[in-house]
Amino acid sequence: MIAPPAPPKREDENTSRPLVSVVIPTHNAERFIGEAIDSALDQDYPHKEIIVVDDGSTDQTLDIARSYQDRITLIAQANQGAAVARNAGLDAAQGEFIAFLDSDDLWLPGKLTAQVHHLLRHPEIDLVFSRWRVWKPDPDEEFSMPSDEFLASSDDPTKDSPDIVPEKSGWLYNQLLFTSALHTITVMARRRLIERVGPFDVELKRGQDYDYWIRASRHTQIHQLDRVFALYRLHGNGCAKKWPHENYERIVVEKALARWGLVGPNGERTEPKAIKKRLAETSFSFGYRHYWEGDPMLALRAFWHAARNQPEALANWRYLAMSLVKSKWGQP
Repeated sequence: MIAPPAPPKREDENTSRPLVSVVIPTHNAERFIGEAIDSALDQDYPHKEIIVVDDGSTDQTLDIARSYQDRITLIAQANQGAAVARNAGLDAAQGEFIAFLDSDDLWLPGKLTAQVHHLLRHPEIDLVFSRWRVWKPDPDEEFSMPSDEFLASSDDPTKDSPDIVPEKSGWLYNQLLFTSALHTITVMARRRLIERVGPFDVELKRGQDYDYWIRASRHTQIHQLDRVFALYRLHGNGCAKKWPHENYERIVVEKALARWGLVGPNGERTEPKAIKKRLAETSFSFGYRHYWEGDPMLALRAFWHAARNQPEALANWRYLAMSLVKSKWGQP
């Protein structure tokens, strides 16, 4: 473990602005980690701490992070996964507000300022996120921070109080049962919410963030700012390129249903038929990928889940039969 520098004070001596802790987990991200850290350091919000948690990198990631010296807090741990790394960052965080950034993604200018201002003006809201864009830069070109094309949706990029997106703001529990509407790299949360929700679930190798936002949605209304403030980078090394052996999306939804059921904290109720369709669709999608690209036995089990939840969908039964044939005789 690398000893972090002395924690900053919670209040800026001149401005009394709340401290924002930025948590960046990383693993073998030598190509991108510097750009991610720079996009956080370059935020115009002055009172922030950047916490980088290296999760057992075997490339030059740790050396690159060390080069920032006391501009960041650096924690090194054995490889244990993103959830453990984020939890280590949360444990080290000193801020009243906490934001998350992944080491291969970027923030656009003004993100922290806009989100801090929104939370200060809405004390009843404990979590805010923003719009984001998928970004696929040319790997052969020299890096430069993109700006205009991604900020084109904003009439004034310097404005620090964007409107919210009404359909993705409010008590979101029921909505989150159907989709992970929040992207982790766009989120800022109050410390008091983090303390109530607790750590990320280390048993979930994927979907820990989806699970976390569902858990958070039981405690607070959530607002989405109507501005693109983050770029999700597409590249060949991301975990999204590798199909898992567990359907974590279904696991997360079923875990929430077992704990809280179909009724949100505001009394909103999800129809049982709709949630059965949701479970069937995520099972079918998981099975489809494994049928064509992965393990036909995993596909078989997934299509069985889909057929149980949505027996009227003929495609579930057709692919169930095809998977049975393929798993036994290797024929598509």
